[in-house]
Amino acid sequence: MSRYGPYGGKRKRSKMPARLLAVLLAVAVTAIAAVQTVRASKAGGQIRDLQQQVDALTAENKALAGKVPAVQLTNDSFDYQSKYPEMVVKDVPAQAADDKSAVYLTFDDGPSKNTATVLDALKAANAHATFFVIGKNIAGHEALLKRMVDEGHTVAIHTYAHDYKAIYASVDAYLDDFQKTYQAVYDACGVYPTMFRFPGGSINGYNGGLYQQLIAEMTRRGFVYYDWSVSSEDAAGKKLTSEQVAANVVDGVSRSGHPVVLMHDSGDKASTAQAVASIVQQLTAKGYTCKALANDVRPITFGYKMPT
Repeated sequence: MSRYGPYGGKRKRSKMPARLLAVLLAVAVTAIAAVQTVRASKAGGQIRDLQQQVDALTAENKALAGKVPAVQLTNDSFDYQSKYPEMVVKDVPAQAADDKSAVYLTFDDGPSKNTATVLDALKAANAHATFFVIGKNIAGHEALLKRMVDEGHTVAIHTYAHDYKAIYASVDAYLDDFQKTYQAVYDACGVYPTMFRFPGGSINGYNGGLYQQLIAEMTRRGFVYYDWSVSSEDAAGKKLTSEQVAANVVDGVSRSGHPVVLMHDSGDKASTAQAVASIVQQLTAKGYTCKALANDVRPITFGYKMPT
């Protein structure tokens, strides 16, 4: 700041008398002390109030002692957690970053007479896929499961009976069914599956009151489940040609950021099996690579609305 006034003259420095400064300091100190005294008084009052509340609650607790029956916690409703202790996935890998060029073709409900056609098309194109097999269909088709593993595909579980009412009757019922397929797959190809798909998807009209428990229990055991983000519509009730199946898949993949494609290789899905070669060819031309799911691939899972 300039030492000169607005008209060029020197500013005069004001000098505060020492006595006045001392008085002001004394007043300030007194005021601060008074404020602290008031605050301390209020704090002391709050502490007394809280102590009185604690004393009252303690007295009430003593009065109720012996009158309220003890609550015994039990996990009887979770007894299924002790079933099949060997049916767990150890060393579950961390989830990998999404592969933006990958398409995951998946086939439900096999193996069947159509599965070999699917495998032939995939092998010819050096493409890979995931087969969610039904346990009761494995007998007589063990060689197909062995071929799946040998050719780099993933074998996963789609239950044993595929009977919605039976498998969704309870968590116990689901585990009983799942274990049969788990062992049947191993017996056929020497691999214990680490992934599965719920019949009807993870949330459907049969497991509405159960799916949270099912998901929690299967996740606790280390298994990863996959719903789907693209459907071939080959199980929508209308018989499709192979060209229609292929068009549904290719169009759906182009609109999905993480395409996990639902198809079927059951005995009545010959048009789907015949469409695989065209599907892979078209997807490859668009820059995609058809890969098999692994349990480090981010799963597609159906969401549900929270109650309001």
